[in-house]
Amino acid sequence: MQRRQFIHLSSLAAAVAVLPGCAAVANLTTGPLIERHLPKDYSGVVAVRKDARSTLVTHAGGLALREEKQPVTKDTRFLIGSITKWISAVTVLRLADMGTLDLDAPIARHLPELPAANGAVTLRQLMSNRSGIPNGLLEALKKDRAAVEKLEIGPVEAALRFGTGTPTSSPGERWDYSYTNWILVAAVVERARKEPFTETVEELVLAPSGVRDTSFAATGYEDEVGMAVAYNEAGLRKTSPVPPMIVASGTMYSTASDLVKIADTVYFTKLLSDKARKELSTVVVPSEDYALGGKVKTIATKEGARTLAWEAGAIGAYKSLLAYDPADGRVVVLLNNTDMPQSEQARIAVALFQDM
Repeated sequence: MQRRQFIHLSSLAAAVAVLPGCAAVANLTTGPLIERHLPKDYSGVVAVRKDARSTLVTHAGGLALREEKQPVTKDTRFLIGSITKWISAVTVLRLADMGTLDLDAPIARHLPELPAANGAVTLRQLMSNRSGIPNGLLEALKKDRAAVEKLEIGPVEAALRFGTGTPTSSPGERWDYSYTNWILVAAVVERARKEPFTETVEELVLAPSGVRDTSFAATGYEDEVGMAVAYNEAGLRKTSPVPPMIVASGTMYSTASDLVKIADTVYFTKLLSDKARKELSTVVVPSEDYALGGKVKTIATKEGARTLAWEAGAIGAYKSLLAYDPADGRVVVLLNNTDMPQSEQARIAVALFQDM
């Protein structure tokens, strides 16, 4: 099977920034700490770091492409599922810092075509999955999945097609983890910036982070050089379509080291204002540990309680987790391409935090 050469979507030439006081990422492939906590057949990448001044230690195992026995390496790219939402939230917060967007203004300011009740919803409510707008995309998928998955429409058109249903609850009243919330987020950004959502993310988050192996997947992504293919327990491919309408919620790919670079940039540079970082780290839905675009979890360690940015993702058989302590940069990343249960990833991440 011939794999296509990967082409990065961004044309931005960003130099890789080294954070003050932080060691460069080392070319390490294993570590006793990681191996103690992983199943022997783990397929993917795991990375750990004691704090922002320490070296990132990376373990890679298993196969990225089983048909050709291509091994996973520390630089293998994986789809990261809903970690995309966290990166999207960082993008929106940057736009709020710039005065382009207001988290608490009605989205009708940018999408006046929406019904009045839907247009009254705010970005804060969308990004905490409390809009009350029904998941029109899910309903459409239930009726004709094949037809919907073939749609090559962007967020604005999708918002006006799937985000117009009569609200099922008042804004801010009820939690609903819905694709449609994030279609609307991307549509607002596109209207405000007058450019594709993907370009805004590339410019405002990815380029400043200095990453080169993170962007948005397109049709055929599983055949790109450097990308892991996802497989189910039977060893069959289990990948997922990545229609452009859902770019804000689950179509990004990345590597372990890139995810750490992004988190370092978010929490240890001036990418966001102090106010925006606080917004990103404030739980809005306590029952779900959910803030804006991701979770905030407190875990017990031998050094005391740690409150972590806890970003998990699942798409097809790709499973991912970024657990990051904004206080000192301690981090655990797990990327997997064999449909590993998210509960098992969470257990391993907590164990690694407790053992560092």
